[in-house]
Amino acid sequence: MLLKNKIWVISGAIFLLIGTLSTSAQQTKPASILQTIVLEDYELDANGNPKRTWALIPDRFGRKDNVESGESLQQLRWVKAWPEAYFGTEKASGKGEFFFGPKKDDENAVRYTDKSGTCLGMFLQFNRQGYNSVEVMPLTQADGGKYKFAPIPFKGKVRQIDFWVWGANYNYFMELVLRDYRGVEYRLDVGSIRHIGWKNFVIQIPNNIPQSVVYRPAGKSLSLVKMVVWTHPTEKVSGAYLYIDHIKYLADVYEDLFDGYKLEDEEYVKNLAEKAPVQPKESDIVKSEIIK
Repeated sequence: MLLKNKIWVISGAIFLLIGTLSTSAQQTKPASILQTIVLEDYELDANGNPKRTWALIPDRFGRKDNVESGESLQQLRWVKAWPEAYFGTEKASGKGEFFFGPKKDDENAVRYTDKSGTCLGMFLQFNRQGYNSVEVMPLTQADGGKYKFAPIPFKGKVRQIDFWVWGANYNYFMELVLRDYRGVEYRLDVGSIRHIGWKNFVIQIPNNIPQSVVYRPAGKSLSLVKMVVWTHPTEKVSGAYLYIDHIKYLADVYEDLFDGYKLEDEEYVKNLAEKAPVQPKESDIVKSEIIK
């Protein structure tokens, strides 16, 4: 009896192993495709204008007369600077070539990463010490020459975000504000920016932020709403320079292609609908003639 039980257990294990191997053989598609994508590089276009407009919006203590309607004390510029630890040092010729290596010679004058020409430069100032803050927000141009806030959408399922900050050792700290597909906002702590020079910050995206649903289309992208810089209550606020450059993120951009995947694309479906015949108006149907 004991021998028979052992035979059944061994047989079951063999069938389970065969089934597992068969299932694994069918899964030829990758479970994920990770890509690093640049969200904002603060570069200028061919005419010397910012490719995307940003604005510094301070609290009332960052304005003249400490009132919400007061003129802002902050300054924002697109300046020629970048983290050399990432991009290298520009040649004296100004031709956009970068050094990377032990010597500054032609052999090492290569562009080994993304090219950078400008970053976002800020001058922060407040009327009093305390938990003061400024919001660094992306804009887009609206009708009448006005601007409106325009969160920047990510692609795929975001795993982490990183960017560079130049600090002057002021006791300030930062937050990132993200928005999910439902309009819910999340504040992610970047941490202290009390350092000297350029420093790279990496922020992991918590699993509790939804980026997908069980229905199709499954992917629901996040958006960057703003960055917030805070001052520590004991730190001086008479004026500090801060620079930000090269926001990029790591995302899973894998899309499972299935029979009919194009019908997930809203633009594709809209084009189909515009060309498709439609049913008669209900008012044109003689209801007494409907067969029951």
